[in-house]
Amino acid sequence: MRSLILVPIIALSLCSYNVQAQSNETVKQEVNADSNSQNIKTIKFKITGITCAGCSNGIYKAIKAVDGVTEHSVEYPGDIAVIRFDKTKTSMETLKAVIEKKGYKVELLKDKV
Repeated sequence: MRSLILVPIIALSLCSYNVQAQSNETVKQEVNADSNSQNIKTIKFKITGITCAGCSNGIYKAIKAVDGVTEHSVEYPGDIAVIRFDKTKTSMETLKAVIEKKGYKVELLKDKV
């Protein structure tokens, strides 16, 4: 009879431990998400020299290749690039240099969109 009582108690203890471990993991993920969101920056560039959709596509691919870029778009017509990036992995200056290396002039319009 004594062993019949111990089995459910041990099972409940293990379940409780598992729930607590999952809860701790969730808290860690939320903290990481908050710190990651603090490292994300959005910039908006005005690009001079885009003459066609091919130019826009070339810039798009060059930006995509930069480590740390999370989202980006290059508008033609309009000649605007909006880039979200992790500032711990790349910088605004690096992104600007990548576009300028393709032969375009770049001007920062806004820090945040």
